[in-house]
Amino acid sequence: MTRLRVCEVGELEPGDAAQVPNTPPIAVYNVDGEYFATADMCSHDDSSLSDGYIEGDQVECAWHFAKFCIRTGRVLSAPANRDIATYPVIVEDGVVYVDAG
Repeated sequence: MTRLRVCEVGELEPGDAAQVPNTPPIAVYNVDGEYFATADMCSHDDSSLSDGYIEGDQVECAWHFAKFCIRTGRVLSAPANRDIATYPVIVEDGVVYVDAG
């Protein structure tokens, strides 16, 4: 297991996202105090989802406005037509980690 440190709890505000440097990059989101992680690149085009628009548990790509479910990675709107990967998030001793596999 490759556990990557993201941030301390409280550093990522609800409704915000952060990019975790990795190959490929991972986006970590705070959805009302719960943390989730997905692939950072939109499956339609190589746009960073951590730079996208977050509303509830959905992220919208800033380039072409494809939407994805943050919880499941499921594509919710065109122009994307492929789901994105999700990753387990671990919160331990006040620190948020993502399991990159």
